[in-house]
Amino acid sequence: MKKIIVLGSGLVGSVMANDLAKNYEVTSVDISTKNLEKIQSKKINKLCADVSEKDVLENLIKNFDLVVGALPGFMGYNIMKRVIEAKKNIVDISFYSEDPFDLDKIAKENNVVAIMDCGVAPGMGNIIFGHHNKTMNITDYECLVGGLPKKREWPFEYQAVFSPIDVIEEYIRPARYVQNAQLVTKEALSDTELVDFKNIGTLESWNSDGLRTLIKTMNHVPSTADGVVKKVCVEDGQPVEFGQTIIILE
Repeated sequence: MKKIIVLGSGLVGSVMANDLAKNYEVTSVDISTKNLEKIQSKKINKLCADVSEKDVLENLIKNFDLVVGALPGFMGYNIMKRVIEAKKNIVDISFYSEDPFDLDKIAKENNVVAIMDCGVAPGMGNIIFGHHNKTMNITDYECLVGGLPKKREWPFEYQAVFSPIDVIEEYIRPARYVQNAQLVTKEALSDTELVDFKNIGTLESWNSDGLRTLIKTMNHVPSTADGVVKKVCVEDGQPVEFGQTIIILE
C-alpha cells in the first residue's frame, strides 16, 4: 500500500486525509494538537510537528511515497521547494504569492512530480478548463468561485473553508488577468457586479487573483470573443510580463 503524508490538518487537510485513508496508509502532520484531535479515523497516524523546520520536514517525509501539502499560503512555496529538493513527489493546495513556475526547473532536476494550486480555483477550475480545451475551441474563460454557506447569514453571507489568513490574502492581492490578449493587473475586489443564480439568489462578484498557472499554460485563449488567434507570441508555460502581447488576433 502506498504511504502518503499530509502536511496540515486544518479544515481542508483533515478532509483530504480522511478521504485518502480509505485507500492508502496516511499520516497527518500538524503543529496544533487541537487540529489533530479532530481527526476521528483510527486508520490515520497523527504526528505533531513543526514542518517549517527544514530538518524536521526532511526526516518526516523520507519514508513516504507522496507528500500532500495543505498548509497556509505563507508556508506553501518554501515547503514545496524543500519537498522537491528531498526528491519527493508532492501535490499542494496552498495559495502563495510566489510564481509556481519557479519550481519547474528544480522539479525536473530532481526527477520529481510537483502539482501545485490543487484547490478549487485555482485547481478544479484548471481541470475543467483543460478538459473542455480538448473538445472545443475556447475563446473566453471566466471562473466564478466563492465560499457559499448552506445557510446565508448577514453580514457576510460567506463561509471560509480554508485558512483565514489566505482568505484575507486572496482579497487584497492584485488580480492578474488576460484581456484582449494582454496580461493586465487590477485591484482586488474591483469591477464589482451582481450575478443571479437559480435557486440560490443574487451574489456579488469581483476580481481576485485566481488564474495563476492558467496565464501561462493556456496562452492560446485570448479571453475575448472578438476575433480569432492569428499568432501566439508567448508559448505555453513561458514567462509573461505585464502588458506583454500574448496573442495577436485577426
